[in-house]
Amino acid sequence: MRVGFAGLGRMGLPMACRVAAAGHAVVGFDVSPEASHRAAATGLTTVESIDGLAGCEVVCSSLPGSGHVEALYCDRGGLLDVLEAPAVAADLSTVSVEASRRVADEARRRSIGFLDAPVSGTSIHAEAGTLTTMVGGPPEALSAARGVLEAFSGRVERVGDNGSGLLLKLISNRLLTSYLGAIAEAVVAMEHTGLDVSQGIELLRAGAAPRQLDYKAEPMAARDFAPMFTVDLMRKDLRLADKALGAARIAGVARAVLEETAAAGRGCEDLGALITTVERYMDAS
Repeated sequence: MRVGFAGLGRMGLPMACRVAAAGHAVVGFDVSPEASHRAAATGLTTVESIDGLAGCEVVCSSLPGSGHVEALYCDRGGLLDVLEAPAVAADLSTVSVEASRRVADEARRRSIGFLDAPVSGTSIHAEAGTLTTMVGGPPEALSAARGVLEAFSGRVERVGDNGSGLLLKLISNRLLTSYLGAIAEAVVAMEHTGLDVSQGIELLRAGAAPRQLDYKAEPMAARDFAPMFTVDLMRKDLRLADKALGAARIAGVARAVLEETAAAGRGCEDLGALITTVERYMDAS
C-alpha cells in the first residue's frame, strides 16, 4: 500500500518508519527541511511538497496544533485537494474536536475517509509499535487504514464517530496530568519528611494507588458504591495526612471533593461515590 506521512517530528518519524518496516511504500513530507533530512537519513522516501503525496491510499498526519491540521487538509492545494477517493486520511494529532470535525466534514464532501486517531504514548512507544490509538470516524475508513495504524500501535480501537477519538484522548490527558501532579506531591512529601524516596516509590508501586482504574472505574460507571473503603475512612486519613505533612494543592482539591461527598450523606459509601460530586460540577458547567 502507498502510504503518505505528513509531519516527521518526534512522533511522526518513528511511526512512519514502523509503517515502512511493515512493508508499505511510505512517502513522507514535512515543512521543516531539517525534519525531512532526518527522515531521509533513516532511508525514508521524502517529498518537498504536499503534491508528492498524490496517489496515496492512506495518509497519516502528526502535527502540533489545530491550525496546522486545518491548513494541511483544507487550504487551497492542501491534502484534500491532492487525495482522490476512496483514499483515507488518519490524523494522529491531538487537536481541538471542533477543528477535526470541520476537516472531517470537508473530507466527507469529497468522498475522502477521515479519522481522528490520536495516539497515547511517547516516542519510545512509537518506536516500539506499542502506542494506543483511539479512533473516531467511519468504520469503513478504519477498516481501510487499520493495517497502517497497527504498524505502530499495540491497540487500535474505534470509539465512535468523528471527534470521539479526540474526546477520549483529552480525557486521558486530563487524567494523566492529575495523576502526575499527585505523584509529584507524593515525592516531595517523602523528600520533606526525610523518607527514603527510592524505597517509598517501590512500596507505593506495590500498593493500591497504581491500580485504581482496575479497582474503581467500572464500579463508578455502574454507580455501585458498595463499601470496600469508605468516604469517611478516607476523610480521616486525609486529615491525618494534612496534620503530618502540611497542606498539598492537588490533594487539597481531592479532599474538598471528598468532604462534599460526605456532606451529601455518602460518608458510609465506597470512595467511588466521589463521582456523584464530580458529576454535579460537570452538569453545572
